[in-house]
Amino acid sequence: MQKSERLHLNQMAKNPLKSIVGADRDAYFWIKKKLGLSEYQMGALVWFSALIIGILLGIWIG
Repeated sequence: MQKSERLHLNQMAKNPLKSIVGADRDAYFWIKKKLGLSEYQMGALVWFSALIIGILLGIWIG
């Protein structure tokens, strides 16, 4: 295992919530940059994807 991988695992073990939020933030900005979307368009994309996931979860659970 490389030193950077060990460092990342140590940071994740110390504060897993911070690691998850950081990864989520990185993914958000990566998608925004890759698709060339504005803040409002990204908000709509996040809202729409959450709506679809919510509907699918509702069908699966109900």
